[in-house]
Amino acid sequence: MYKDKIISLLKNEMGQALGVTEPAAIALASCKAYEVVGGNLKKIKIITDPGVFKNGFSCGIPGTDEMGNEIAAILGVLAGNSKLELKVLENIKEEHIVKAKKLREEKIAEVDVKKGLTEILIDTTVITDKGTGRVVIKEKHTNIVLIEVNGKIKYKAEDNEKEEVNKEKFSLTNLKLIDFVNFVNEVSFEDIKFTLEAVKVNKELAEEGMNGAGMGLGKTIAELAKEQKISQDIVSYAQMLTGYAVDARMGGMSKPAMTICGSGDHGIIATMPLAAVAEKMNIGEERLAKAIALSYLVTIYIKKLSGRLSAFCGCAVAAGTGVSVGAVYLLEGNVKQMEYTINNMSANITGMICDGGNLGCSLKAVTATNAAIMSALLSLKNIFIPNNSGIVANTVEETMKNIGKIASPGMLETNNVILDTMLERNK
Repeated sequence: MYKDKIISLLKNEMGQALGVTEPAAIALASCKAYEVVGGNLKKIKIITDPGVFKNGFSCGIPGTDEMGNEIAAILGVLAGNSKLELKVLENIKEEHIVKAKKLREEKIAEVDVKKGLTEILIDTTVITDKGTGRVVIKEKHTNIVLIEVNGKIKYKAEDNEKEEVNKEKFSLTNLKLIDFVNFVNEVSFEDIKFTLEAVKVNKELAEEGMNGAGMGLGKTIAELAKEQKISQDIVSYAQMLTGYAVDARMGGMSKPAMTICGSGDHGIIATMPLAAVAEKMNIGEERLAKAIALSYLVTIYIKKLSGRLSAFCGCAVAAGTGVSVGAVYLLEGNVKQMEYTINNMSANITGMICDGGNLGCSLKAVTATNAAIMSALLSLKNIFIPNNSGIVANTVEETMKNIGKIASPGMLETNNVILDTMLERNK
C-alpha cells in the first residue's frame, strides 16, 4: 500500500555528504550568501541551533587539518560551490586554507548559538564591500528557506506551499514495525537495491580509515584482533568496519559518506555493521539491501520522534536501534525478535549524550555497533527486556516514542549544560 511512498522517502533521506553535515551546511549557507552578493569579504555572522553548533564545534573539515564552525563558514565563502550542496567544500585548495586560517585569526567569522531550539537552523549573513547577503536554512541541512540581498528578499519558501507539500506526504510514524517488515519482504530487489550504494560509498570511506585516520579506533580494533586480545567474530568485525568509516569522516578525510536523516555517522552506523555481518556470514546482496532498508526505516522513525539533532547521540540510539533490527532480519529472525531487540536497545543505550561532532564519535559508534549486534544475537535467542520495564512500553511503537521523548523534551536542559561546557572553552 505504501511501497512507492516508502521508496521515495528512503531515496530522499539518503544523500552523500563530504565531512560532517553540520559544518558542511554552515559552509553551504555562507557560500550561498556570498554568491548572491559577491565582493571582498568583511564579515560573516551566523546563528545556529544547538545541534548544528555542537556538531561543527570540534570536528575536522575535509581536505584540511582544521576544525570548527568558523573555518567551515570562511571556506564556504572562499572555495565553496553551492550547487554541490553538502559536498560544497569539495574543491578546497591549499591557498584557500591558508587564507581561511588568516581570516579566522582576524575573527572575520562569528558563530553564535540560539539555545532551546530543537529543529535545524542556520541563519547566515555575509557582509562584503558590495553589500549584504543572507541565507537561512531550516529543518534539513540543505533546505534554504530564505535568501536576502541588501535586506530585500530574493527568495522565500512560502508557508502555504509547504503546507500543500505536507498534505501530500504520508507520515512514517503512523505506521508500525510490522508495516516496515512487510514492506521489505514484499518489495522487489530491483526496487530496493539502491540502498547498496550506501555500502559502496561508506566502504570507500572506511578504506581511508584503515591507516589510522581520526582517533585510529578501527585500526586499533584490527590490531587487537590480530594480537588475539579480542575475538575475530562478527561483532568485532562490525565494530572495526564501522570504526574505520567514522574515524575517516571525523578525521576530515576527503571522501563522502552516505547519509541518512542528514547525518553521515547515522548513515555509517545504519549500514556498515550489516555489511560486515553479511560479509562474514556469506549473506547475499538482496537480503542485505532489504536489511539496510529496514534499518533506515527504524532510524528515520526514531529521528522523527526525537528530532534531527538532539541532546542524546542519535547516531548510537536511533541508527544503532535501526541497525540492530536490520541485523535480526539479516539473520532471518522474526518480527517478535525484532521487537525484542528494540526493547533491548532502548533500555541499554538511550542515555548516551551528544557532545557534538568530534573524534570521539568513533568510540560511540563502535559502542553502538557492539550493543546493536549483541542485542540482535540475544534477541535471536529470545533474550529480551520485557514490556513495561522502565521506558520499554507495552508496544514497540510506544517504546520508540518514549525514546523520542527522552530527547525532547526530556534532555533539553542536558543540552544546555553540554553547550555551556563547550562554550566555556572559548572564553
